[in-house]
Parts: sequence; structure tokens; C-alpha cells
Amino acid sequence: MLELDGMNEDSLTDMLKVSFSWENWTAILEISDKLFELAIMTYGSQQQGMKRHSLKKNIAYYLGYSACMKGIAYQKLGNLAESRKCIRLYEDMSWIKDLNQEVLTEVEYYRNIATANTFVIDLLEGKTEVLPDYVEFIRKGDKEELLACLITVLESSIKYNFSIDWVLDEFKEQLKELSCREKQEDIRYYIDYMHLSAIYLYKRQKIHDAINLTLYILVISSKLYDGTGFRKIVSFYEHIRSHASAEQQESYRNIMKNILEREFLKDEKGDLVINSRIAD
Repeated sequence: MLELDGMNEDSLTDMLKVSFSWENWTAILEISDKLFELAIMTYGSQQQGMKRHSLKKNIAYYLGYSACMKGIAYQKLGNLAESRKCIRLYEDMSWIKDLNQEVLTEVEYYRNIATANTFVIDLLEGKTEVLPDYVEFIRKGDKEELLACLITVLESSIKYNFSIDWVLDEFKEQLKELSCREKQEDIRYYIDYMHLSAIYLYKRQKIHDAINLTLYILVISSKLYDGTGFRKIVSFYEHIRSHASAEQQESYRNIMKNILEREFLKDEKGDLVINSRIAD
């Protein structure tokens, strides 16, 4: 159990973002419940004319964000039925009274997110017939959400063994414009997209390309200090190592050597101190 007493909505929101970057799904479930509970209490106080404390955002944001994050956590834990229940909590928040323009915008935002996440659950349940509709939704959506949407398409394709070449081709130019950003959650999406792309290539029997992409992601995740992604990618490389060429295996060794040189001290001769032994 996390110690969450005494924290306000903004502090809990920050905790959720950190937990998301570390993929700590069980923590997200707990923090989301606390955030939703606090937001409901704050809303009740506002309706009674009481001012509990000042917040950075409007009440619809905290209600929507907590329910959305809880749904994502359940999705990642494989509990798609519970994830659907969470979607229902934020797909219609028109029950909030005194809707000003800011709150209306937030309510509409989460309604759109609910539509997108319903497609996500459908695809992860193997309902591939919704893919064309989801792609149409992606076309009309915010470019900032493109990576997250394509991660879902890749996950479904990898799980249920169907080709999505046409989807990746359609968004190829947009993907070229995207680069990893400074925020940790953006880095996580970028690394996960590339990692799943490598797995997809491998399953499409483009093994040489899959390994090259895996080696590239190893370098990127190391430079960006994305430990979560790095662990996944090393595990995947080890799984397909037997298919790597001599050149690719040498590249892997050099990548690991460079990481060691960055992480460990060298002696006066320039050799890694871990290569020397401590005498009895």
C-alpha cells in the first residue's frame, strides 16, 4: 500500500505520470482510485459553495485523468473487462454541473479519448474488423497521439498475427516527423513503438531488419536512460540472438562495451576497473 494520505490532486497526478513512465501498473490502480476519490470530494465541496484548496486544473481533468489512467493500467495488466468499466466513467461527464468553457473542453476531450480507448480494447480482444474505423479515427486525430495509437495496432497485430503493413505505410511520412521528446512519457511511447516494430518485423520474417532495428533501439534507450525500454529490448535481442549475423553480434558487443565504459570507472591506463581482480 502506498502512503497517499495528505496528498492533493496535483501531487497525485504527478505520481501517476511517474508511475506510468516506470510502467508500475499496480501503483497506478491505487493512485488513480485515490485521485478519483479526492476529485469527487472536491466537486461535492464546490457544489456546496465550500472551497477546499486551489488546483492547477479544473475538476473534469482530475476525474477524467484518474479514470483513464486506471483503465490503461487494467489494460496493461490484461484485465480488459475492468478497463472497459473505467472507460464508461469518463466517456460521458456531462453530469458535472456549472459547465464553463474550460470544463466543456475537458469533457469533450475525454469523450474522444473514450472513443479511442474503446477501439483499443476491441483490437486487443482480437476484433480486427474495427481496424479500418480506428485508422479513420487516427487520421482525424491529434498527431501527438499517433505513436500511442500505432502501438495499439502493433500490439494487436503481434498478438493475433495479421499484417498491418498498409497502416504503417499510410503513416510513414508522419512518423518520420516524430522524434522522442524531453518528457519521460513521450520517450516511453517512442521506445515502445520502435520495440514493437522490431517484433513485428521479426514475425514478418524480416529478421535481419528486425535485429538492426533492435540494435538501434538499444543505443537510443541507453542514451535516453529509459531503463524500462532497455530491459525489454535486451530480452528480445537475447531471444533472437541465434539469428544475428557475425556483424550484428559484434555491433551488440560494442554497444554493451560502450555502456560499460560510460557507467564504470577506468584506471590510469584507460582500462575498465571491473576487468581487474581484487587479491586475497
